[in-house]
Amino acid sequence: MPDQWQVTDVTETTDNSGQIEAWEMRITRDSDDTSIVLWLPKTAIESAAVAYGLTSTDEAIDVLLHQTVLPVYDQAAEVNPWTVSGEQARAAVMERVGRCRRDHATVETAAPAKSSARRGVVDVLAPLRTHVQVDPVKCAAVRLEAMRGI
Repeated sequence: MPDQWQVTDVTETTDNSGQIEAWEMRITRDSDDTSIVLWLPKTAIESAAVAYGLTSTDEAIDVLLHQTVLPVYDQAAEVNPWTVSGEQARAAVMERVGRCRRDHATVETAAPAKSSARRGVVDVLAPLRTHVQVDPVKCAAVRLEAMRGI
C-alpha cells in the first residue's frame, strides 16, 4: 500500500534577497513523521501548468506535491517538458504522478469536507489556491510562444 503524506504547514516567505515570493511547505509522511520541506516560488504553479499542459490550479499543485515526494522512492529522471509537445509533456507527468500514487505515495491535497470545516479543520493549501487561478487558454498560449523560441 502506498505511503500517505500530508501537507502539514504552509508559510509565506521570500528568498534571501526578498525579491522572490514563495511558500515554504512541510509535507509529512504519516507512518514515521518524516518531513520534506518544499520551497515553492509563487510562480511555480502557473509555470508547471504551462510546462505540462495542466488545466487547473489543483492539478498543478497535485503534480508539484507528488514530484516532491517521488524522488524518495524512485530516482528515474523525468521527461523534460520543453523537449516534447504539450500533450506528450502532460501524458508523461500524469503517468509519473499516477505511478507515484499507485506504487509509492499519495499526497493529500483535497480541501477538507464541509463537516471537517465545522470542526475547525483548516485547508493548509488555501493560500496557494487563492493566489493563482490557472487559465488553460493563457497557459497554452504561453507554452506555444515559448516553444516558438526554442
